[in-house]
Amino acid sequence: MAEYYFFCNGQYDDSPEAIEAIGNRGRRIVELATLNIPTSPGFILPNATVRSLPRTTDKVWEVLKEPLAKTEKAFGKGFNNPSNPLLVKVVESPMLNIVNTQSIHNIGLCDATIDGFGAFVGQKFAYHEYCNVIQHIIDLELLTQTDKERISKLQAYRKALDGETKTALERAFKNYRSLYPEEIYTDAYQQLMFVINLFRKVIEENTTSEDSALLIQTMVFGNFNEKSCFGSFFTHNIITGENALMGEFFTQAFDEREKAGTPIEKIESRIFTRLQEIGKQLERRFKEIRRVRFTVENGELWIIDQQPAANKSTQAEIKSLLDLLSEGIVDEEYVIKAIKPGRLSEILHPTLDPLSVKKFPKVTGGIAGAVGAAIGKVYFSTDALLKAYRQAVQTNQSTEFILAMPATFAEDVKAIEVAKGVLTSEGGYASHAPVVARSLGKVALVYPEIEFTKEGMKVAGHLVKEGDVITLNVPYYDPPAIYLGKGALTKPTPEDSGLLELLDIVQKYIHGFDVHANADQPKDAQLARLFKAPGIGLCRTEHMFFNEDRINRFRYMIFAETQEERMAVLEELKKDQSEDFYQLFKIMEGYPVTIRLLDAPLHEFLPHTKDGMADFVKYLQKRKRKMTPEEVKIRCDLLREVNPMLGHRGVRIAISYPEIYNMQVRAIFEAAYRLKKEGVNVLPEIMIPVVMTASEVKIIRNGKKIEGKTIVGIRDIEEEVRKQFGFEEPIHYRVGSMIELPAAALQAGEIARYAEFFSFGTNDLTQTTNGLSRDDFNNFFSDYNEMDLLPQNPFKVLGDQVKEMIKIASERARLVRPDIVLGLCGEHGAEPENIPFAQQVGMNYVSCSPYGIPIAKLAIAQYNLSQREARAN
Repeated sequence: MAEYYFFCNGQYDDSPEAIEAIGNRGRRIVELATLNIPTSPGFILPNATVRSLPRTTDKVWEVLKEPLAKTEKAFGKGFNNPSNPLLVKVVESPMLNIVNTQSIHNIGLCDATIDGFGAFVGQKFAYHEYCNVIQHIIDLELLTQTDKERISKLQAYRKALDGETKTALERAFKNYRSLYPEEIYTDAYQQLMFVINLFRKVIEENTTSEDSALLIQTMVFGNFNEKSCFGSFFTHNIITGENALMGEFFTQAFDEREKAGTPIEKIESRIFTRLQEIGKQLERRFKEIRRVRFTVENGELWIIDQQPAANKSTQAEIKSLLDLLSEGIVDEEYVIKAIKPGRLSEILHPTLDPLSVKKFPKVTGGIAGAVGAAIGKVYFSTDALLKAYRQAVQTNQSTEFILAMPATFAEDVKAIEVAKGVLTSEGGYASHAPVVARSLGKVALVYPEIEFTKEGMKVAGHLVKEGDVITLNVPYYDPPAIYLGKGALTKPTPEDSGLLELLDIVQKYIHGFDVHANADQPKDAQLARLFKAPGIGLCRTEHMFFNEDRINRFRYMIFAETQEERMAVLEELKKDQSEDFYQLFKIMEGYPVTIRLLDAPLHEFLPHTKDGMADFVKYLQKRKRKMTPEEVKIRCDLLREVNPMLGHRGVRIAISYPEIYNMQVRAIFEAAYRLKKEGVNVLPEIMIPVVMTASEVKIIRNGKKIEGKTIVGIRDIEEEVRKQFGFEEPIHYRVGSMIELPAAALQAGEIARYAEFFSFGTNDLTQTTNGLSRDDFNNFFSDYNEMDLLPQNPFKVLGDQVKEMIKIASERARLVRPDIVLGLCGEHGAEPENIPFAQQVGMNYVSCSPYGIPIAKLAIAQYNLSQREARAN
């Protein structure tokens, strides 16, 4: 191994031995030199040299004199030269990115050189830097010094230099100069050797620095004269991804702290053209956006440093990769592998401008329910928010609102739909509010420490009253936060972000297994098509009843006292549902649309608040039904269940009230045959939820008649509707089952006799397999996680026991029906960690909210590429 490694333009050692020895910072410098990018000369002392340095400065000189002489010659200045001094910086260059010691700049600035340096940069700056040199020498010694008396004196010396002026320096020298050898103030060579010995001591004593090298590099100054400047730039715009330099420069300035910068494009054209060339060189070499720092000294350009642009937006990352692809620098596979799937969340939701909330109180923490950022007036009930929303619409005011409640229920969906975000204190990632928010593209945060009182909402000692403006920020990588004030957002534009072009590439690497959408509304279906979803994997029909105009009608149906009364209301609801299905089928022409029949317990549709009760009583009166609020409450209480998640819901409702599923199935086929008449190809799939036995599916599919009660099956309803529309041949449709209970998973073979597809509802399957409540789980998850009992949240990443249930169900179903279609429609579907298992078990698709489709598709493409590479090897 060499004793040192010299570098300057076009002169470097990039042998494997050198690259291994010079550390991370050294490698970055050599990378510049290999591209023949103007780099101020210097040399690197590998760790072996640093550790073997003699303890006396005279001996150290034997190591330094040759590389320092080369540096002087390459730069045209002399070290310790009184009139035009060469100054250097000494920087720790560790093997990893962790730097434990601060670099020291302007070594060589001493009594002998300060006047010559000041003649170029000004006396004020010269003495400022001289003070800094001594302060940083003190800081370096303090890292290893143990003598308390000396530590105290060094700290006093450092404080005396704080003025960073000639006066401060002279005053400090008078009292403390003798703490260091006189030579470091009078001789630049002695100063450099002294500093390197201090670094050696730090590296030897600090275990995290034990493999570090030392970089010694020439200093250049943007404040040298009127032909000088300092600046930095990104090789692409890190916000928009525009293929143009983004940065600023500072004329006659040493760094960016001195004054406001000037946009980089206004720099001297000769320099700007060279910076553009350098930007292109770096992007082609590293295949990503880079941040570059530069100095122009006396008209000559020097690149100080370059590194990855750590704070670039996802949009910038995508567009820069697409540019590299179009230039032939990277291929499609590189583009796919370069982007982390989770980062796409940023492009699909509004993002917060961090400067806009700088002055507001900030509360950090909680559980990220749905990523994005939202701003709005906070309201503590659905009724209050909807009332404010109506007034805002009527008066043409802002409709930015945030719903804040302990927890949300089915009746609160309409408020979440019009709100920008939802804030709750109960539940977790898979609880009601986050699930609904993700399906609607809203922001959701669960913050358990919120206390809701009559006065408002208490959070971290702050009282937020109804109508106050708050900002929710739920980013993908950083902890979520609540800001008590109005921030500013950047709205997403998928069409301009490069996302659709990326999806075009990704789709080429997806074969067979794909991503369907959870969609209940036309706008969801349109977004799903935009993101290339080949079908709807879950349409939750109960969500269609939460429309403000329909909810009371549905409640009236529940309150019906006779079959005739219930059938009359169901006929009204059927018209609404049929129109909803018509819109979804039309948008998804030629693709399957999986419609889950009513799943939620009936009590979830009933009013939970006084205002809701009063509103429903008024509706009853309109329909000539006289009931007092007290009577309504009693009826609601009678319908309320102790454990509704395992209660009267899903297929169980159809057994008790077959007319409800009858209405829904008729609505599906009426919409389908209506479109068939219009020449539209429709592929409806009817899914039965909360199944535990094959007999339940058999009855719903084929019907059953006993004395006094008839359940008309899907098969007979389809035939009736087909004849009604005058068709002989039936449309192609499937009947399937949700698999969300262990009993259904274990009986999958029997159920498959009557079901042509299965969709695994992994939220409920996780709850019923593990005996975990998704709404209460977060109360103890952190304890289980800390003790390694649950390394990951089972409502985000499928647990082993749930995977085993899915495997059993899949294998048993295929033995009976080899061509059965298998999908996963829980919230797990959008999590990249679950994609490999879903493919390995032989599923046909996962289904998730439209906003999760790009994430899941990218994860699938990456997995497919990794499998192909594994087979090749």
